[in-house]
Amino acid sequence: KYISFGDIVTKMYNLSQGMAPLGRGISQFIIAPLLGDGNLSLSSAVKPSPPPYMTPVTYLLPSVEWVWTPSSFLAILVFLFFWASRPPSRAPKQPRTHDPTSTRYRALRRKAFPPPFPNGWYHVCNLSDVQRGAVKSISALGMDVVCFKGAKSGEVAILDAHCPHLGAHLGEGGQVVGDSLRCPFHSWRFDTDGKVVEIPYAKLSTIPSKCKTRKHHSRVVLDAVWMWFDAEGRPPLWELKEFEDVESDGLTLRCVKQNFFNQHLAEMCENSADPYHFQTLHGPLPIPGLNKLIGCRHEITQKYPQRENAQDEMHMCKFTERMADLELMGGKFSFRKLVPFAALILDSIFTSVVFEGPGNISFTIRTPLGTMRMFMTNLPVEPFRQYVENHWYAPWYFPTFLVKIFATLSAHALEQDRQVWENKMYRKNMNLVGGDGPFPAFRRYWANHYSESSDKLGRETLEW
Repeated sequence: KYISFGDIVTKMYNLSQGMAPLGRGISQFIIAPLLGDGNLSLSSAVKPSPPPYMTPVTYLLPSVEWVWTPSSFLAILVFLFFWASRPPSRAPKQPRTHDPTSTRYRALRRKAFPPPFPNGWYHVCNLSDVQRGAVKSISALGMDVVCFKGAKSGEVAILDAHCPHLGAHLGEGGQVVGDSLRCPFHSWRFDTDGKVVEIPYAKLSTIPSKCKTRKHHSRVVLDAVWMWFDAEGRPPLWELKEFEDVESDGLTLRCVKQNFFNQHLAEMCENSADPYHFQTLHGPLPIPGLNKLIGCRHEITQKYPQRENAQDEMHMCKFTERMADLELMGGKFSFRKLVPFAALILDSIFTSVVFEGPGNISFTIRTPLGTMRMFMTNLPVEPFRQYVENHWYAPWYFPTFLVKIFATLSAHALEQDRQVWENKMYRKNMNLVGGDGPFPAFRRYWANHYSESSDKLGRETLEW
């Protein structure tokens, strides 16, 4: 027997009148239009008693009972069919093809940027990494080294990671024995100068002088370990000074922030030469949720060393930042003008920055409650991958929760730069216009950190 589609829809509608309100509502919006009756009302229908073969199912909706029937199930299938069969409103988005981590893009950046490993002091680990006989394995600056602390003398030493005997990694299974580091492979022991002091199975009256590994110059400052890197293998050309006053001023460590950035080491420092980017990338207040409503206007100054000035230290430069105003609703309202004493509050917060070498940045943040210090250290673990660690210090009376708020704001401010830094291509010949910052002066300062062999060490054929 042949049954028309209209007969089927009519039968579905008649059966749906025995459904509970929610199911009957679905049938009215889906099936009734097929019958041409658009005047059905959900509220006007009277709920009949369901046939005995129907099982009511109550859902977590107030005063709603849905009775599953063949018609309700079929009605939902009809709706899903027409919903899935609707034509697309537009062509779909294409997949992202730009990948800054691709081999091609990294090769282009490596060719365009300055050498990735400038000469200077680098923060490679903390004292907590080498306590209680621990050995810290470090891969950075194109090298593999290990750091350990002598159990008796307390001296911290940094040695090349691989044993000169057969190449075992001294940090992976190596043990601190007294003031020496024992290789996990054949138990050769190295002192803090890198010399072999024991070969347990060799019957030697004296150990040959060639049995040694390279020791790197290191310093321990504020419970952090720094290593000197120089492409020519020279001893340290300058010493760390920016950290000397922290302990004498009675400041204590309150907060540490850690992060990774896929960028060249120079990017953070070059920001100092770019005052206008503070009004664009750092224009929004670095607080999620408020960055759309509140903007910041910054005032920037910078000073780079000049060779003709005998008092300038060529590895250091200075930079200041002050929040001149907070602008509300896209600049329509000025916090300085609208709020009483706003000018006094804004002018009392001032940040001075010192770049000490290529990897160390010292921040002094002056507030009405006191002065905080933040030390940002950058360690190039690969040519375009930096490990960044921020140590926050404050006087004893400064509330720790306020330090953590400043640290969080600072971390969000760094994130405002990330997208530009991690996709940027270096321009050796810059196309500068009036209003740009002193980029040439910064480039001359940054060149002081390189020597004759820097380019070779940073651009060898090794594929990162």
